[in-house]
Amino acid sequence: MTTSPLVPTGRNVPLSVQIAAQLREQITGGSWPVGTRIPGEHELVDLLGASRNTVREAIRGLVHSGMLEARPGDGTYVSAASELEVALQRRAGAENIRQVFEAREALELYAAGLAAERAVPEDVERMQRALDARDTASDVDEAIERDLEFHLEMFHASGNPLMADLYRNLDRFDAMAVPEAATPLEAREGFIGPWLDDDPHRALLAAIRDHDPEAARAAVTRLIAHGRRLLLETRHS
Repeated sequence: MTTSPLVPTGRNVPLSVQIAAQLREQITGGSWPVGTRIPGEHELVDLLGASRNTVREAIRGLVHSGMLEARPGDGTYVSAASELEVALQRRAGAENIRQVFEAREALELYAAGLAAERAVPEDVERMQRALDARDTASDVDEAIERDLEFHLEMFHASGNPLMADLYRNLDRFDAMAVPEAATPLEAREGFIGPWLDDDPHRALLAAIRDHDPEAARAAVTRLIAHGRRLLLETRHS
């Protein structure tokens, strides 16, 4: 996604609001990824044609929203890709892990049916690549990352970007139940191993390729059941 360059503001709305909107676009559009230090005040004042106080007010608003983080003596950094991410992370953090799982499960079950109805060949190819990369990952962290990529590609195929944002921002990495192991390779095998003979991910991919919503939802139901078992095992071990 491309973003517009920073430009001087107009006069029809408060300047700080206009500046905040432009800075927010740089973040949500990907020009300033999470972890990036944004331009300093002097540079922003020159780019935007506004006073330092107005620029500071706009930045303070984004710091308050959680999208930016001010680090005294170092600068201001992007801390979240969207205000939706901040809100969901805070909300999910206030709930127990079971409720977070249930919310994700509901989203994924519905998205699977939509993806089976709407997916185009390019969607299926991206899902295939992500799943193949998961199966050849060198360690559990990479396997989990590729697994998440597979699920996000399914949401992309559903044609509903809002659902994809909701799913992505429910902090799946922190909630993922991963079997303990002595080495990274053993952990990877513990994560992937249960799927080697009869992988619901492959069944889900086939159902989406065949435009079969019922089979897609059935495959996700199996994935949900397995995830719940892992969650119970890790919480009671």
